Amino acid sequence: MTAADPMAPRSGASPTLCGPLAGVTMLTNDAAATSRFLTQALRMQRASDVVLTPPDIEQRHALWGLPRDSVCREQTFVGTDSTPAITVRVLVTAGGELIRPAMESRLTGGLSIGFPVASLEQTLTRVTALGYESTAGIVPLTITRPDGSSYVSGEILFRGPEQIYMLVVGRPSDMTPVGPIDAASGIGGPAYSAIVVPDAAREIEFYREVLGWEARQNIVLTTSGPAGGLGLDAGTQFRFVQLFAPGTTTAYVCLLDMMAVGRANPVAPRIPNRGVVMWTFGTRKFDEVEKRARTAVTKDALGSNLRVGGAPVARALTVHTPAGVMIEIVEQR
Repeated sequence: MTAADPMAPRSGASPTLCGPLAGVTMLTNDAAATSRFLTQALRMQRASDVVLTPPDIEQRHALWGLPRDSVCREQTFVGTDSTPAITVRVLVTAGGELIRPAMESRLTGGLSIGFPVASLEQTLTRVTALGYESTAGIVPLTITRPDGSSYVSGEILFRGPEQIYMLVVGRPSDMTPVGPIDAASGIGGPAYSAIVVPDAAREIEFYREVLGWEARQNIVLTTSGPAGGLGLDAGTQFRFVQLFAPGTTTAYVCLLDMMAVGRANPVAPRIPNRGVVMWTFGTRKFDEVEKRARTAVTKDALGSNLRVGGAPVARALTVHTPAGVMIEIVEQR
């Protein structure tokens, strides 16, 4: 990426606390529909599928808040071997309310998972032939570069499982894709995930202070109405932020602050409700990140929402961001 690319990292920067986004967790009560969408529409591969034992449930209750009486399967989906990317973990269990009923984009919580593609036109034709709908076909996006010039990117917003927007993104041929693309399939693994938040400034501060991340793009966009794909009225403005681990160009988080039209979610935007419920990051400085997380939640009077425990192979913690969404930090060794 060049300096004219708003996604370009700062020269010489590298992650200091947490690395890039490592995983996104979904919760569903329909394993078949979710698996079919991920493997057929988005060409991911299912890497594991296990029924959680009572000790597994207890560990996940302590760290994630999964109900103790859950009967739960845990599935893991990955991109192709040539496009290592964000892992999608799917928790399959009964119950829970939809976090985003009717795909209401103004509600706080997980909004989407995004994938890079080589051709938007071919992807739209292929995925539509599988029986899946997009919200508005190919949506062009005019993005302003740091030097004041602009370029047109594009995306397709598919209606995914549990009312999640599943996006595919195409950038101009002279610009780096949002993530690696598999040459054979024309699609890469997940490159980012988007979250709707009530106050972007507070979220940016949290990611900077706790994870050591940086905001590279922080702009206000104006929608074109239904043609924009998010179901918003024409002229609606929202703040759009891209957050990255320093030095990286993919595996990032987008924030959408709906500003004047934002709505509080009627249910908690996390486990045990259904949709995108958690985002996972790795760190080699677990003690420092834990210290920073404790400071952050104390400042925001959210101290009861930090949990420290053991993931299957390492120390881990979960914490609610100011928006009330759950992130997981896992120690890397």
